[in-house]
Amino acid sequence: MQVLVQTVIPVFAIILVGYIIGKLKKLDIQTLVDLIVYISGPCLIFASIATSDINLTDFTTIAAAALTIILLMTLLAFLFFKLTNSGKKGLYLPMVFGNTCYLGYPVALFAFGMDGLSRAVVYDMMNSLVIFSLGIYLVHHKNELQEVFKVPLLYAVLIGLIVNILKIPITPVLFQPIEMIGMITIPLALIVLGYKLTEIKITAAKIALVASAFRILGGFLVAFLIIKLFSIDGLVKDIILLQATMPSAVMAMILAAKYERDASLVASVVFITTVLSIISIPLILTIL
Repeated sequence: MQVLVQTVIPVFAIILVGYIIGKLKKLDIQTLVDLIVYISGPCLIFASIATSDINLTDFTTIAAAALTIILLMTLLAFLFFKLTNSGKKGLYLPMVFGNTCYLGYPVALFAFGMDGLSRAVVYDMMNSLVIFSLGIYLVHHKNELQEVFKVPLLYAVLIGLIVNILKIPITPVLFQPIEMIGMITIPLALIVLGYKLTEIKITAAKIALVASAFRILGGFLVAFLIIKLFSIDGLVKDIILLQATMPSAVMAMILAAKYERDASLVASVVFITTVLSIISIPLILTIL
């Protein structure tokens, strides 16, 4: 119950605020998304990694585990489509990629503090790298790996890691504004998520429910297998399990709409998994 009160309720309360705003007033939400992606998000990532106790071993372990989990989920999704003869290839995105940023960051922060957030950022970095390369290829059949290098996420992670490992001092006059800008990311991201949920209409409920179960339950089982196989423990284990079981990424909905691949169905999976995460996230945190 304490986990629910301290972690899950604050997160979904802010999502509800965004949902209510979306129902009452239509806004140019893309401006807020750009603010998160290009300004506040990189500031948060840099500040959390630069000041955390994350080391190169934790960094490489999480990055390697995240990449392995994502690729295995892609393979399982491929087998699912083969066995069911489904032509809904747009479902690759919500089935494979979790909301490791908009929802993963705040849950990791509230549950494990800044050390948890810095490790969640590493997992999300791999998630973003793959969704903007392999993810786009799967739904568009065009390799757009260069898209990764247009997003400041990667640079914020690398610079923060260099500062952390080399113990490079940063004057408070410079660091404090960066940290303060970064602090707006968590509530703003949750509001954006809530707002985006108002734009979704549920379609093809049966296949959407199957895809949703695949995302959350499949993510947990694959992550559990990787953790046991490589004997990962401690906070690194907790973050890997938590991030692997996040609901479908909002970016999946955006990319599906951009490339016109089963957009309504993908949006349905994003909505259903987000609702299901009200139950799944407390369960995962209780297990951890």
